[in-house]
Amino acid sequence: MTPPVSIVVPTRNRWGSLAATLARLRSQEPRGIAEVIVVDDGSTDATPGLLAGLVCGDAVRSLRTRGSGAAAARNAGIAAAAGAVVACTDDDCDVPVDWASRLLAALDARDAVAVGGRVVAAAGSSRPARLAQAITNGFVAALNPDPEQAAFLTSNNVAYRKEALRDVGLFDEGFAGAGAEERDLHERLRARGGRLAYVPDVVVTHRAELGWARFVRQQLAYGRGARRFYARGARRRLGPRAYATAFGRALAELPARERPALVLGIGLSQAAVLCGYLAGQEAP
Repeated sequence: MTPPVSIVVPTRNRWGSLAATLARLRSQEPRGIAEVIVVDDGSTDATPGLLAGLVCGDAVRSLRTRGSGAAAARNAGIAAAAGAVVACTDDDCDVPVDWASRLLAALDARDAVAVGGRVVAAAGSSRPARLAQAITNGFVAALNPDPEQAAFLTSNNVAYRKEALRDVGLFDEGFAGAGAEERDLHERLRARGGRLAYVPDVVVTHRAELGWARFVRQQLAYGRGARRFYARGARRRLGPRAYATAFGRALAELPARERPALVLGIGLSQAAVLCGYLAGQEAP
């Protein structure tokens, strides 16, 4: 029997983290609702051998790509998906056991082409990881004032109708690094009349391993992605009010004792985003 949902997980050199993610994904309920497709994007550690040795049965499959980035890895997984719905998460995320079924129900209840949920930093995460997640969640709030007509869903907690993805050409593989590839895809889905919805009660936990150096590299990548995103066409840029909303909501994500650090983190992140944007290349 073909599972209704295919879960695509890109990974690269993260076997320890991936193993924890797979443990949750293989326990999706009800049994048989989902297949899991792990796309190893050119790992050079033990990941290929360990995946090959995993007793997967019909529930987990693995593919290998050549290190072209998360967008290309997701596309390979989507192409191999058996389900009519494709859900995406990352190799450092924990999903609830009813994650696939709740996303599927949300798609059907709203007649949407995509639905996404909320992401929270795992307990014990580093300060840079907590700040990065708070900033992302602030922009999710700013870009989705009406959750039933959403514009921004994050790629680690999202589900799509596969047919709608094929209609718009999947993820743009020119986004080699993480950053704005999902915003680009969602703009194209909306331009075709597709409805997106944000469902914040579907929660995924993010176990990001992020120090300050990786925080800066992450924000630089977001800036490079933003450069390509805006070069793709006439897309409205965020104005001062949207940024104020995003940063205000980010501050509300954290306890009061961490807000001074977040203010500094916002400044650092926006400086890095600007540097990445200025250094980035426009879409061909």
